[in-house]
Formats: sequence, C-alpha cells, structure tokens
Amino acid sequence: MRKQADLRKQELIKIAFHQFIQQGYEKTSIRSIVGEANGEIGMFYHHFSSKEEIFQAALEQYNDEFISKIKRIVTTHNELPFMELLKLVLLNLEQALNEYAHMIAETVDKQMLTIIHQDTMQKLQPIFCEILINYAQLNEISLPDIDICLLSNFLLYGMSAIIHSPRTNKMDATMEAIQILFSRILLTEDETHG
Repeated sequence: MRKQADLRKQELIKIAFHQFIQQGYEKTSIRSIVGEANGEIGMFYHHFSSKEEIFQAALEQYNDEFISKIKRIVTTHNELPFMELLKLVLLNLEQALNEYAHMIAETVDKQMLTIIHQDTMQKLQPIFCEILINYAQLNEISLPDIDICLLSNFLLYGMSAIIHSPRTNKMDATMEAIQILFSRILLTEDETHG
C-alpha cells in the first residue's frame, strides 16, 4: 500500500513538472494535475499541502539526478588535474543541455526554464565552491583574493553564458573558451608554468 502511494506521488510530481514547463506556474492548477492523473483532489492533498509544495518537489526532483551525477564525478575523480575534472563535469553538462534543449522545443513557458536554470545554478554553487577550495589547497589553482562564493557564482554563470551562447554550437569550441576563462581567472598550473 505504501509503495502504491509513493508511485502515485511520483506520478503527480512528474505530471506537475510537465504542466509547469508547458503552461507556467500561474496557469497550472491542482485540478489540472489531478485530472491528468485521473485522480481526485483528496489524493493530491494526501501528498501535498499546496501547489507551491508540488512545484518545489518537481524542481527538486528534476535537479536531484543531475546534481547527484556531478557529485559522483567530483568524488570519484578528485585525483584528476583541475581542467580534466572540469572537462568531465562539462561533458555531463552537455548531456543535460541536450535534455534541456528537448524540453525547450516542447515548452511554451520560458519563465519556467529560467527558474529551473536558477535552481540548478544554486545547487551547483556549493559543489563548485568545494572544488575550487580543494584544488587551491593542492596548489593546482590560485584563487584571487575575493569571496569564494562570489567567485564560484561568477565562474558558474560565466560557464553557463558560454554554454548557452548561440554562437558556440560545438562542444570543443565551448570547452576551449571555458578553459581560457578559468585559466586566466584561476591561474591554473597550465598558465603559471606555461
């Protein structure tokens, strides 16, 4: 019985996410979510207290899988040089971008995509901050004398801008631009010994 309830909750989250993406937050209703699930309003309130709660659950579920992959990469490949680890992370980002592009093709609500992007960036920031600190302690990169959280946000959003640029549609060119950006700001081993 508990397993059935969990499956039903996951179904509601999946339906809600799809509706939020297509219609936006305001136009998505609890009734439309429940209707697509062939359920009753009581079923919704058994699992969620509000539309805001299911919205947050949908965002979290969307990002959890991606963030977990990034954490696994960082944990299992922490012996790699900084730029090599960055390449692995970016390859994973490229896969996520392909999924994201598919989502954009189907969507009509660009504001929701912006919200999803912001949420993803916020969840990546502490991971990225930790990467910078670890590699600075190994003397592989040199951090400028500024707040590490501000620096990690700057680098993440800079990476995002390069990745999302309509001018760069090849991953090789994107990686090269990001490597240049990072090596100049962080004075990587390549830069200091090259």
